[in-house]
Parts: sequence; C-alpha cells; structure tokens
Amino acid sequence: MATTSEPGLLHLLYLYFIPYWLFRDVSHGDQLLREQNYRYNREQRKYLPGYLLKWAILCALLLASHHLAKELALQVPDWDQLFQLWALFSGISFSVGVALMSNIMVAWSFLTFMH
Repeated sequence: MATTSEPGLLHLLYLYFIPYWLFRDVSHGDQLLREQNYRYNREQRKYLPGYLLKWAILCALLLASHHLAKELALQVPDWDQLFQLWALFSGISFSVGVALMSNIMVAWSFLTFMH
C-alpha cells in the first residue's frame, strides 16, 4: 500500500476556510522570537479580508438556507421534523460563522492598527 502525502478533503476545507494556520504563536519564546513572530503575523494579515469575504458569502448562504427550510416546513407538514432539523443546523452554523467573522475582524484590526 502506497502512502500519499496529499491532504484529505477535510484538511483542505480547513485550510480554505480557517485562517489560524497562517499565524505564529507570539506568547512563547524570548523577546526576539516573539517580535519576529509578531512581524510575521503582521505580514500575514493581508489574507484576512479574503477569509472574511468567504465567511460572509457562506453566512449569507446559510441564512438563506435557514429561511428556505422554515418555509418548506410550513409547506410540507409531513416532513416538518426534517426541515426543522435543517433550519436548526443552518441557523447554528450561521451563528458560528458570524462569531468567526468577528474574530477575523478583530485579528485584522489588531494587526493593522496596533504597533
């Protein structure tokens, strides 16, 4: 059996949607290392607006999906529980996305305006 070093689909989705892998930890090491990591993180901040845009589009789709599921639950009462579960999942996912967008905006603002 051959081993591959190609990342799986979940790993690729993580890299595409979550920006935290781009940054280094500035809380460990001596003062010089922390300053180098902070400068590195300031250089990497240019990618954060792209991640914010991805999440804004995804959150808009999740919100539309939530409203669609609620409407379908009213239109098709036999499948009410399935559509309610769909609405619940998309609503919670939307909330998580908004929280992540807030985190991305704070990180970008901190790295841009704090010297």
